[in-house]
Amino acid sequence: MCTTIGFSYKQGQVFGRTLEVGAALDNKVLFVPKNKEITKTTDKTYKSKYNTLGSGFFNIPSFGDGINEKGLMGSNNLFPGFASFSDGPVEGMINTTTAQAFDFLLTRCKNVAEVKEAAETIVILKELNGDESASNHFFFMDDSGEKIVLEPKSGKLIAYDNPFGVLTNAPEFHWHETNLKNYLNLKPENTKESQFNQEKVTQTGVGTGMLGIPGDFTPPSRFVRAAYYVSNTPKTMERNAAILQGFRILAQFDIPEGAIVYENEKQAHQTLYASIMDTQARSFHIKNQSNTDVQTFTLNDFEGEQEIKIVELAKTMNL
Repeated sequence: MCTTIGFSYKQGQVFGRTLEVGAALDNKVLFVPKNKEITKTTDKTYKSKYNTLGSGFFNIPSFGDGINEKGLMGSNNLFPGFASFSDGPVEGMINTTTAQAFDFLLTRCKNVAEVKEAAETIVILKELNGDESASNHFFFMDDSGEKIVLEPKSGKLIAYDNPFGVLTNAPEFHWHETNLKNYLNLKPENTKESQFNQEKVTQTGVGTGMLGIPGDFTPPSRFVRAAYYVSNTPKTMERNAAILQGFRILAQFDIPEGAIVYENEKQAHQTLYASIMDTQARSFHIKNQSNTDVQTFTLNDFEGEQEIKIVELAKTMNL
């Protein structure tokens, strides 16, 4: 499971996500410089165009999320049971897997318009050279605040404009859009009192405008909550406040160990990390399962670097 958010602030854009899975993943920070071979297809390997910084896993040079030097940010989210792929390559197209397609778009596009254009040239295969496509979908946001979701259907990446600044998981994005109609009553203002058979009943505390907001961890419920928080985030925040706001929003989706368990697999589903990106400083901020201190990296930290770098995160903290 994953929850991704994106919103504007006074000087730029903030974009971030949580990642939850039922397995241990050694998440790290990944830097890929421009002009490095990064995306494999059926007939060639494409090079990155832009320096890109984000999250990676183990020692694999492939992104889970990240930001490039042009300010394009992206998140690769689980989409179980709803992605569908092409059985074989299509002539004249870029034929690849979901992970490779995400890396291609994140490292080679400068904005959402280019993402949308490039996505139309990509075919997602079931597998490539033994590597199977994961059932994932993508969310991209650029330096201007434009946002788009891409979902694989029969191998084609179907594009949806994303005015809500949110992506979770299944079902399809347009289903989540429709589901928001069930929560038109949500508002930040309190309902202080009401009448029941001419008897006045008053609030017990603040937050009564949010009564009925779903609190579980299913993708539809997380989408509604995230859309509410993003929608009510002030657009006049300064940079530091906006980054902290991003982490506060993502904290609403933090799954503690033991809350969700796969009975047959005896695994606990929990949050492994939360990351926030910022366009003003081209920065990447992350806190992980065993260390909730925010660790900060910027593309400037890798200035002049010409090789792929995988950076270990601090995984312990003093308590």
